Amino acid sequence: MKKLMLFFCATLLSSGITFAQHKSVKKTKRETTAKALVAPAPVKDAFGQNFADVSDAKWSKSVTGNWTANFQRDSVKTAVEYTADGNWVATRSEYTGDRLPETIASTLKTKYPAATVKDGWRIERANVAAYYKVNIQDNGTEKSVLINEAGTITE
Repeated sequence: MKKLMLFFCATLLSSGITFAQHKSVKKTKRETTAKALVAPAPVKDAFGQNFADVSDAKWSKSVTGNWTANFQRDSVKTAVEYTADGNWVATRSEYTGDRLPETIASTLKTKYPAATVKDGWRIERANVAAYYKVNIQDNGTEKSVLINEAGTITE
């Protein structure tokens, strides 16, 4: 009886090991290539009128249906947004702290002499005068400062 029980346990153990070893199938990675979006003709025409010298714009479409062209010109990253029928909505240009225009930099230096300028954006909209949004660190505090083209801070 002991031999039968020992044989039964050995059989059960070896069959468990056998079933536990299953053949793994290597899954091949599916290569997905994202299609480059092509903006509609009215959008491309409007873009070409203002940015004829830009040929490497990458287009994307927002949830609201607006088209955005992202490109870099003179070491400044820029995003231009249009409606689907080619009406301009906004332009946002990203600047590093050392590339901000002199008017903006000097205003910040006067108002916040101990501040470190991190980065900034020039924002243009159809219904608002162009302004800069600049992120600074002043005495350990992070701040965003709005400055118009003339150098006036509008907090």
